[in-house]
Amino acid sequence: MKISIIVPTFNEKENIPRLFEKIFEILKANKIDGEIIIVDDDSQDGTIEVVKKYCKNKPVKMIVRKQEKGLASACIEGFKSAKGDILIVMDADLQHPPDKIPDLINAIKNGADISIGSRYVEGGSIGEFSIGRKIVSNGASRLANLFFSEIKEIKDKESGFFAFRKNVINGVRLKPKGYKILLEILVLGKYNRVEEIGYKFGKRTSGKSKLGLRIIFSYVSHLISLLWSTGKLIKLIKFCFVGFLGIGVNLGILYFLTNAGLHYMISGAISIETSVLANFFLNKTWTFKEESKHVRLREAIVKDHATRFIGILINYVSLYIFTEVFNIYYIISMLIGIIISTLWNFTGNMKWVWKSEKK
Repeated sequence: MKISIIVPTFNEKENIPRLFEKIFEILKANKIDGEIIIVDDDSQDGTIEVVKKYCKNKPVKMIVRKQEKGLASACIEGFKSAKGDILIVMDADLQHPPDKIPDLINAIKNGADISIGSRYVEGGSIGEFSIGRKIVSNGASRLANLFFSEIKEIKDKESGFFAFRKNVINGVRLKPKGYKILLEILVLGKYNRVEEIGYKFGKRTSGKSKLGLRIIFSYVSHLISLLWSTGKLIKLIKFCFVGFLGIGVNLGILYFLTNAGLHYMISGAISIETSVLANFFLNKTWTFKEESKHVRLREAIVKDHATRFIGILINYVSLYIFTEVFNIYYIISMLIGIIISTLWNFTGNMKWVWKSEKK
């Protein structure tokens, strides 16, 4: 079986020679027929020139993109050019150990459709992740679990080091955003078996990590894109619209009761509860109309209140973390918290509040 190793790059001049040396050593030692496909986003540090030297006498292809940017879309370009039966994706910064390549390949030869280099199974480690990065990584995984319960048993859905049979994506329209191509493949791909293989996430020796606020927003955008692809986004749009109406109800009642003579704290409590109930019944009759036919009203109200209470806590925790840990302007942090808590509330409604009791 021929193997294609896709490596997206951007300013990785210092890492390329060591990466190639290790990969070719592994391929030779294990008698693997493989090629390396470099997809570069128009690096200006000399990466392109270094790779071109290898293209002359090694099984190396290079694609330089002048317009489009992004790791995930770079991987798709690599998939299109790959001749291999098995495709492997890995980073150029040596944080993904090349000596695990044979293990990924053998897992597929032994029946898996997708094999994932995992930091969260036996033998795996996240290495020297900062507290902030640990929080982001864990939060990303939990968000994916909330929306796509069908893949919740997979521990490292955000891994950038994995292999899969090429036919897993045959006929599948991949349109990922940002850096998480594996999540797209797991949600939309055609496969039966996934195997995770532990690896220790290495320390970057050269270049600069690409994690930042833009990546966080890109990940959330990616989740929303997948919701659209799987038909779940329409419900999310309805849910958000109901939420905006709830804000109007909240503010309207607060203003009316306070001006009628009630203390604003009492008015606030009444307006909050009224808006929550208004949201509940609007979602019951519109957003989750079919699902609501098979649930008990009293239980659904209690569950909805519990879900929204946790959503409030998530909002406040997000405000603190993004402001204090990531030094993000507090208004932006609050907006991030609102987005995350809204996604939480929506998923809680979809998977718990309005979960059908029919067997």
